Amino acid sequence: MFDFILKAGPNRLYAALAIIAVVAALLFSTFVRMGGEPKALLFAGVEMREAAEITQRLEQADIAYEVRGDGTSIFVARSRVPEARMMLSAEGLPSRGSIGYEIFDQPDALGQTQFQQNINRLRALEGELARTIASLDGIASARVHLVLPERQLFARDAEQPSASIVLQLRRDALTPGQVRAIRNLVASATPGLTTNRVTIVDETGNLLASASNEAGAAAEAVDARQVAVEERIRRTVTDIVEGVVGSGNARVQVTAEMDFNRVEERRQTYDPEGRVVRSTSTSEGNSNSTQRTQGVTAGANVPDGNATAQAPGSQDSDATSQETVNYEISNTLRTEISEGGRLRRLSVAVAVDGVTTPGEGENAAPQYAPRSAEEMQRLTQLVRSAVGFNEQRGDVIEVVNAQFARTAAAAETTAKPGMFDFLGNLDVMRIIELAAMLIASLAFVFFVLRPLITGLVRGGPAAPALPGPA
Repeated sequence: MFDFILKAGPNRLYAALAIIAVVAALLFSTFVRMGGEPKALLFAGVEMREAAEITQRLEQADIAYEVRGDGTSIFVARSRVPEARMMLSAEGLPSRGSIGYEIFDQPDALGQTQFQQNINRLRALEGELARTIASLDGIASARVHLVLPERQLFARDAEQPSASIVLQLRRDALTPGQVRAIRNLVASATPGLTTNRVTIVDETGNLLASASNEAGAAAEAVDARQVAVEERIRRTVTDIVEGVVGSGNARVQVTAEMDFNRVEERRQTYDPEGRVVRSTSTSEGNSNSTQRTQGVTAGANVPDGNATAQAPGSQDSDATSQETVNYEISNTLRTEISEGGRLRRLSVAVAVDGVTTPGEGENAAPQYAPRSAEEMQRLTQLVRSAVGFNEQRGDVIEVVNAQFARTAAAAETTAKPGMFDFLGNLDVMRIIELAAMLIASLAFVFFVLRPLITGLVRGGPAAPALPGPA
């Protein structure tokens, strides 16, 4: 061994030791780095300005970080992610590029014009709304544009405010309820804004909610109400049928014909048999009259004679009586107001899968058997009772037995666990990185370092001596 070292010479030996030391240091630092605590994503998709502010705060808090993805993604140690997020959230980072009411914290606000103050107020309102919308589940970021027209002097009709919202989603789409919630949120926070003046689109340009007039808003409300009724009935039928046949073994579709006409009916009825005396008045009268007849006698022709003679007269007597009775006839005044949303007709279609049993052999195909007529009849009665079946209304209930198509995903769910399934609980990417680093290190040692050291130690063949002078 010592002879081998002495033959190599000090220069070659020093070079070999230097190479070994450098390679060992590189391998040691690499394995220490790979063996340390793994990094986790802190924030992704941040702007460069905000990324600089975030990294500055992390340095001040003595939190190690890594910047990846062209400076838009920041990683820290997995155990310090909650601490870093809470610290940055307390300082308002990241703000997703929007400015809120902190714009009024600037010291030069007193020297601004009225136009600048109005613009800053609009920017602050847009920024606060964007932050609130971005905090909702399923939304990565949001941008809000508000149009708040000023009331002109001597103007009869004022322009209505409007809003446009662009959303960057974390998943494929939002539910109609979430879209309505965003529209109501923006309309409630903006003076004079109504929900039918709010337009929402996603980052791909898909229209989620369009601005419409009152008629369009009413039509959308009608459609939404009909969809809600159909969905409620569908969930009810699905729950009761799947409770019998098993989860995933029933498909339900519901079509509801709704009557949204508002009907107001007033009806007044009289009951002749239900009369009662309201008032009675009685009037009585008596009258007496006497009539006398004057006669002519012979003394009328004699001077100073009695010209007239009294004749016997007649006496009349009259008695009257009058009674007036006023009756009150009972009547009923009834006002009925039928609001829109009455169910006019209901159609329910239910498809029920049969019974599938595993094969007898190890690789035997599953055996399918249809359900009996008695069981299908019971399911039909359950569905009718659940939806409130009304034959006079023209409701239609169809429950059929059909074999469902089994997809590959369903087959995978029923597959037996494999011998390597435990790897799913491990950090596969971490294992791949370590294995790749180990293979690269071994390849460098055997194919680069070993031949280099061997050449330095052994050296080339000795050069022939020059012939001396003769």
